[in-house]
Amino acid sequence: MVSEGLESLPGRSRESFLYNRGLGGMLLTVGTKNKFTLIPLGGLGERGKNMMVLETDRDIVVIDCGLMNPEEELLGIDFVIPDVSYLLENRDKVRGIILTHGHDGHIGALPYLLKQLSIPVFGTDMTLGVAAMKLREAGLSTEVLRRVNPGERFSLGTFKVEPVSVSHTLPGAVAVVVSTPCGRVLHTGDFHFDQTPPNNNFTDIHRLAELGREGVFLLLSDSTNSEVPEFSPSEKENIGAIRNILRSAKGRVIMIGYGANLYRLEQAVAAAADMGRRTNVAWPEGRELLNLAQQMGHLSFPEESFFDPRNEQVAPEEQVIVVPDFETLEPVAGIRADGRTTVPVQAGDTVVLVASPGPGSEKRVARNIDNLFKVGAEVYPELTSWPHPFGHASREELKLMLNLVQPRYFVPIHGEFRTLVWHARIAQQVGIPEENIFVVENGTSIEFTPDKARLGNRITAGKVLVDGLGVGDVGNIVLRDRKQLSQDGILIVVVTLDKQKGQVVAGPDIVSRGFVYVREAEELLEEAKDKVRQALEKCETSRATEWATIKSQVRDTLGKFLFERTRRRPMILPIIMEI
Repeated sequence: MVSEGLESLPGRSRESFLYNRGLGGMLLTVGTKNKFTLIPLGGLGERGKNMMVLETDRDIVVIDCGLMNPEEELLGIDFVIPDVSYLLENRDKVRGIILTHGHDGHIGALPYLLKQLSIPVFGTDMTLGVAAMKLREAGLSTEVLRRVNPGERFSLGTFKVEPVSVSHTLPGAVAVVVSTPCGRVLHTGDFHFDQTPPNNNFTDIHRLAELGREGVFLLLSDSTNSEVPEFSPSEKENIGAIRNILRSAKGRVIMIGYGANLYRLEQAVAAAADMGRRTNVAWPEGRELLNLAQQMGHLSFPEESFFDPRNEQVAPEEQVIVVPDFETLEPVAGIRADGRTTVPVQAGDTVVLVASPGPGSEKRVARNIDNLFKVGAEVYPELTSWPHPFGHASREELKLMLNLVQPRYFVPIHGEFRTLVWHARIAQQVGIPEENIFVVENGTSIEFTPDKARLGNRITAGKVLVDGLGVGDVGNIVLRDRKQLSQDGILIVVVTLDKQKGQVVAGPDIVSRGFVYVREAEELLEEAKDKVRQALEKCETSRATEWATIKSQVRDTLGKFLFERTRRRPMILPIIMEI
């Protein structure tokens, strides 16, 4: 429980902690030149949808612009993006967006923002390559993209910006240093301290230590794995398990779960090539990402490592097929090995899970694994033994970052609320004063001067739901209706009335979908029709002629009857036609 966690914070009262969370304190306004405001628009108290805003009296810079996968209760929603109304209201001050890396949780909402706001976007070559893919897919120009290299400094209004290399599961990841009127702000992005990273993708500890000596005013640090003890494992630790599985496999190998980790995909392709196997990346976006990373020098493998089933045949015992997740692999339907042809999973196939299921998908993954065993495939879950996201710092690494940087103020970011609290505790353990640590929620701004840090105004920072081509047009009412339909179904009542005489000409007819099976509930539905007739007679007696009144009477009468008989509350939709 959060309340239990608050009570156990060492050296800090619960009231003090809640104050810094944003549940107390003054409402302040931006004013003097030696002040800046921190505004989280996403990424706090949730996984993904990362977006952080830094504002002075004249300028705004944005760090990341991500999306989030929907929770189970968001029925039918494709994904969730930040509410950027604050940026639109202050569009004249926005100088640009800085991207830490190319995962969807950090760049996925970029096309939606750039449709409304024309501003430059800064990132490393790999990050901008992924961003360009997203923009082209949305039919947007890529002219707004500006490449910057780690260590290269540039200005955005009064802000001075410097990217710093960090280790992550995608090439080109950086932390972002922003010089403000009060001092340096370090935003870590997603990072960990991998001592044996693929392709020497080290976190630049030397530059972080220099920044610590020079002075860091505020640290914003990744909290994803803050509840995980010790150190996160190196990405290279997986290569041995991959090789052992490939060595023992007799037939075709299908690997699942590379969606966010190109380094692991590179290792799998290289290991397969060493054993005389060739790989088909049955995942167009993944192959495009691989080509992009290879062109930019981040990954390397011979072109003959791959095969295309549309152009050549490869014996099953030589095949390795890569798919991003279980959305692409259904044991009954099989896999689309070339984007068109379905190849069924069959006895003798070896299926390797190389990443843990995403939040909310555990049951579906378990069900699909059962089905894989039913068709006779061999399933290896060894590479999912690390139950936490790869590429994110665990507790000891978070301590190392805090000790290297030695910030005056600290705000944990990127993670559910409990991980933000854990990170706050870690900061206190390494000596950050409790009054200098702020655990806040999206929309809770913090105002900084050279001498003080206090909570500012509450900023609009909600969730915008994306459903198909609709952006923000699905709200609580629609979600409520979807939930009701999914739970109790719908009942449609059709009646034809003579409006002049106020008499029923035809009906009532009842159509049931998801409520009861009509052939097995004829008696119930006949009684329901009688209740509808009674409601219509009551309207005729009271001389009610407004359609809204008649529909409401039908809905209330029928709803009460059905709940008494079934303890269900289907959506009731009266349709009245007139002659």
